[in-house]
Amino acid sequence: MKYIFRFLLSIIFLLIVVYFTAGFYVAYQILKIDPTCGLHEGSLPNSWSTKVDSHQYSILSQQRIRENFNYKDYYLDEWQDVYFQSRDYNIKLNGWLFNYFPKRPIIIVTHGISPNGKCKSESNIIAGLLIKKKFNVLTIDLRNYGQSDTVSSYDDLGLESYNDILGAFDFLKKIGFKSNSIGLHGISLGASTSIFAAHAEPEIKAIWSDSSLAEFKMILKDEIARYGLTIEFGPAVSLAGKILTGIDPTELSPAKKLSDKQYYFFTHGDSDTRILTKHFNYFKEYSKKNNINADFWLVKDAYHVDAMFKEPESYSKKMEDFFNKNLN
Repeated sequence: MKYIFRFLLSIIFLLIVVYFTAGFYVAYQILKIDPTCGLHEGSLPNSWSTKVDSHQYSILSQQRIRENFNYKDYYLDEWQDVYFQSRDYNIKLNGWLFNYFPKRPIIIVTHGISPNGKCKSESNIIAGLLIKKKFNVLTIDLRNYGQSDTVSSYDDLGLESYNDILGAFDFLKKIGFKSNSIGLHGISLGASTSIFAAHAEPEIKAIWSDSSLAEFKMILKDEIARYGLTIEFGPAVSLAGKILTGIDPTELSPAKKLSDKQYYFFTHGDSDTRILTKHFNYFKEYSKKNNINADFWLVKDAYHVDAMFKEPESYSKKMEDFFNKNLN
């Protein structure tokens, strides 16, 4: 009997070790940061390309729209390399400022998760599209990315780095922009980070969200499934994430941070396999139930952040209408 008891204890101990090891592995894979811009490293507003990493997309249509995209139409030859402080801690951040149009609004554009940054094609496309519509733009590197300060090896999922967007907001006010003329545009995780920033700063009135996650339990289940695990591993992944980053990942529910005093535009691809369309639908249902001022555009036959590549003219027109309506 004693040997059976020891054997059972050994099995239980082994299962616990396997359980938490799997949790740490998944959390590490999700949260680890490459501070470079990957294959886009060194790209500038007048030298970036959508072709450089097109081969990394496993879905053929995503490869093709990037290979065939007329990216040089969106090159910008004049910009200021600017530095400013995050609103929390002593973190120095970097951005590219395109200040072309006096007395016109400006949009802060925030990139997604690693490997990423303002040098990647998505941020540059958005800058080009906005400037064609006579908006000024500030593209930024969040902490731990690009030319901004590195303070951690792991992504905080926007739960602290939203203060970097607020630092950009404060910087723009210092150089003469009024609060009601500053809007936000976020791409993927940068979209949820932008929502967190707007929640903390009610003076921000207009937020564009491209392919954002909506709610923690949903994204946790999605991410765990990508590694072949079930939601039962959720507590282990959450605990590991908290240990690695020092933040509580269960707070990652941007839909719960929407305000009925602000204005939002949500766009998503109907074939998105990275952030599933159920997140877009969650935003839509939550906004309706809570009287949130929001517009929605689900793009047909589009995958993750494909809309700007697939339908740039429609994308730019919708941004023009949204920001002109909600910014002064």
